[in-house]
Amino acid sequence: MKTRSCRTFSRLSLIFILFLTLLIGSGVQAAVYLSDTPLGRRVMVDYILHFAYNLQWPVNAFANHNAPFKVCLMGGGSLDEPLAERFKNQRIDGRRVELEKIDLKEMLRARKCQIVILGAMERANLLKILVAVEFFPVLTISDAKRFAATGGMIEFADRGGEVALRMNKTMLEKAELKMGNSLFRLGQKPN
Repeated sequence: MKTRSCRTFSRLSLIFILFLTLLIGSGVQAAVYLSDTPLGRRVMVDYILHFAYNLQWPVNAFANHNAPFKVCLMGGGSLDEPLAERFKNQRIDGRRVELEKIDLKEMLRARKCQIVILGAMERANLLKILVAVEFFPVLTISDAKRFAATGGMIEFADRGGEVALRMNKTMLEKAELKMGNSLFRLGQKPN
């Protein structure tokens, strides 16, 4: 009799463990990014525009005097249209703004961008892109969890209804991007 109740208990335990695994696993895959909400998109686009106007890129960041200021998007996400709307007819340091979508297979093209916004993608691809642009004057931005802690420059994080900026000052300095101290006070150090 004990073996029968032990088997029943084992099956129930196994079913419960499988259910928890599926529940936890689906929660990880269904993570909500800040850019998935209308308010989050608006806040991100406003800050991205602010960064474009207030950061200083080194002279070698541009191919020539007439080169456009490139804002590039990689991965999934819904920032394309709001960014296109906000950057329409804008000029950054006298340069026309050009939005470009870059496929992950062509990630080395990101080195020619001034800003690269990394949307939803696998963590391994995110890390590959960060390595590909590491020593180039490219501002990397994302709302992926722990983005700044893993080598990204600016991470938009949702802190219970508030937007937090996490900035990786070391990576900004490595890329020779100059940002005023007032912008650093807006953000937090990555943890």
